[in-house]
Amino acid sequence: MSILFQRIKAKVLKFFSLFLIISTFVILFYSCQPSLKTLSVTAPDVVVAKQDSLLALSKDKRPEFVTILTTAHINIARRAESTGDISAAVDEYQKVLKIDPTNKTARYELLVLEGLNLYRKGSKSALWDAIELFSKAASIDMDSGVANYWIAKSYEKKDSKDFELIIEAYEQALMKKLPDDLRQDAEDAKNIAHKNKTTLNKFWK
Repeated sequence: MSILFQRIKAKVLKFFSLFLIISTFVILFYSCQPSLKTLSVTAPDVVVAKQDSLLALSKDKRPEFVTILTTAHINIARRAESTGDISAAVDEYQKVLKIDPTNKTARYELLVLEGLNLYRKGSKSALWDAIELFSKAASIDMDSGVANYWIAKSYEKKDSKDFELIIEAYEQALMKKLPDDLRQDAEDAKNIAHKNKTTLNKFWK
């Protein structure tokens, strides 16, 4: 009986040791894999491919996965914008809003892209509509000056002599965060508007 017990004990210990080795390997393997949060930035396409299964998980984990998925879609959208594929960018931002209707980044970017589409059309009515969309965007993200920059550009395109509104919009843009190229352009354009305003005022004196 004791011999049988010893054999069973030996088998159990062997199995347990094997289980520990496998468990340790699995833990180490997955701990070395990039997290979904990291992948949402470095490989967003991989994350969105798992969207259905991620959203189907339990509600207590869903908020975390919503954030990860929206980040992935936003990064795909920005990549599309950088290559000039605006329709793909719009599609990705719309996907963000389907997952999270309150997402400020997607709402802001969509308003700016829609405004730019109207800005390019160039008619006065389109420019007024563009200004309205840019203004809505500016109210959503009050730290970014991009929408204010395009408000100024729209006023310029609509009426280059509307100096007060043009200068005010550029000043608002410059008080906020702007990419370096837009900041430089805003500074130059504001100075030109000031110069033209002064010249026009002197002409009418």
